Amino acid sequence: MTGDVKRGLMDCGGIVAEPVSKRQLVNFSGYEEDKISNLPQELIDPILFLLPTHDVARTSVLSKFWRNNWCNCPFLVLDTRFYSKLTSKKEIDTIPSEFKKVVNMILSSRTGPILYFHLYITPVIRYCSIQLWIDQLSDKGLRSVDFSFKKREIFRLPYSLFVCPELTRLRLFNWALAPFFKSGSFTSLTTVELFDTSITCDMTFGKQLKILHLWRCEGIEHLARQFRKGNNLKSLYFEIRTKFDWQWLQRTKKLGYLGLVFTAANSKMIKVHELIKLLGEIPTLSCLVLGGPTLEVLGPPPSDVTSMRPTTKADNVRNLTLCRLKLCELCPISKVVYLIRSFPNLQDLCLVLALDQVKSLSSTELETEDYLGSLDWKDMFLDQLQTVKIQGFVDSRYALYFIKQLLASCPSLKVISVFCSIKSSDPKENLRIKQELQQFPRLSLDAEIIWR
Repeated sequence: MTGDVKRGLMDCGGIVAEPVSKRQLVNFSGYEEDKISNLPQELIDPILFLLPTHDVARTSVLSKFWRNNWCNCPFLVLDTRFYSKLTSKKEIDTIPSEFKKVVNMILSSRTGPILYFHLYITPVIRYCSIQLWIDQLSDKGLRSVDFSFKKREIFRLPYSLFVCPELTRLRLFNWALAPFFKSGSFTSLTTVELFDTSITCDMTFGKQLKILHLWRCEGIEHLARQFRKGNNLKSLYFEIRTKFDWQWLQRTKKLGYLGLVFTAANSKMIKVHELIKLLGEIPTLSCLVLGGPTLEVLGPPPSDVTSMRPTTKADNVRNLTLCRLKLCELCPISKVVYLIRSFPNLQDLCLVLALDQVKSLSSTELETEDYLGSLDWKDMFLDQLQTVKIQGFVDSRYALYFIKQLLASCPSLKVISVFCSIKSSDPKENLRIKQELQQFPRLSLDAEIIWR
């Protein structure tokens, strides 16, 4: 790093520490070997990645070895910590120019490839500056980027990202995504993660995409091109408020993991047995995650489910996670039972109960108990189920009854882990529940109950 760049970094935020005097330096020549400096570079780089950017830059004063080492670090993290450190005690009017100046200096001082780039974007940063920075990085072997906005704004991805040949991972926070018109598609992207993002026009992330995870996103209907027949998606997670086209799953035959959490009613929501049929047609699917709201808006199972014999099965699913469940209500519990029964090769089951579970027995809860008691649990055939995890447990007769029937229906069961909700903090009450659980009969002689 040149003297001008170092002085500039010091002037614009104190990122690089001032050189220390000779008396401040400790002479290790007569002591142990400097093991950190002698580590291979492939181990030093991950260590530097865990440090804030200003601390990474400060290593340049340690020795000749470290003087320019940070300039070759392949990770560049200009996140919220970097921004706060840089702009603290600065006048608001000077922040944009100083931030731009420091980032330009950092990029110009980099001599090696930059494989990972994380940038925190505030409203004071102009789009032209961001585009210029990305253009500079696109020819440095960039493989992974994280962009996070302080508040949601429409931002066009620079064209240089679309044509960046090494880019394989894209992570965006709080965006209103608007790609360039006819910008083509990414050539090497394999992983895309979007948080609180709106997709404003039709686009695709490329044919090589394997992982697509969306949290609280809108406008996903613009991703129809991504789900053309023959796509390579292997992991898919949707936590969305908008409509979902179920035909996308029909054209996605390589999925191993699928997560669906709908936070609002979907006008095209299918019935639960239709979902089972659809999942069974994805031969590679083994892990399924469904949110409580999704179960609530799914169409009901067939009316006669007391026999526990679903009309369709999905033999491929091995791991099932059901989140935000309300086991006190008949509609969700009937769908839970139907789902579990529809996966005869299920090995791992995780139930995450909703935080608003109540302990009082309402008329709905009594109806749920009657339903559970009317089922023919001997016809469950959960021969492969080995582990069950229940999180957020609150003492209630229906939840205990559900656990009791699982213990009596699973010959291969090894462990049921019950994680108590913070609402059940009475030690005496917890002890009583634990003792009651231990007394339940078990079909599997190896079944163990762990109460936490």
